[in-house]
Amino acid sequence: MAKREFKNKRMKEVIKNIADDFRYSGEMNEYALLFYKADTTGIINGTEIDKMFEYVTTGLEELSKNIQWREEFLQDNAGIDEIKMLQNMKTIEEEYIELKDFLKK
Repeated sequence: MAKREFKNKRMKEVIKNIADDFRYSGEMNEYALLFYKADTTGIINGTEIDKMFEYVTTGLEELSKNIQWREEFLQDNAGIDEIKMLQNMKTIEEEYIELKDFLKK
């Protein structure tokens, strides 16, 4: 069974950031639980790898179609300015790309 262990400091940080995003929103769906587990144990395996890969791939696709996402984000976070939001989106995109590359190995 395939296994991915998050030993690298940067990958641990990426996993923690995504898990923290889920924690902030209070989500408890399948993906949230997957990232919570990865953040806590530092390991995923088998179908969990596929699910995490699916999540970041879908996330990257959504970011590329970001007009609707941007509007929803600004509505949900009225106090944030657009420059900060764009910087956030860029950070999310970079982390998703790094994680996707890591999971492909």
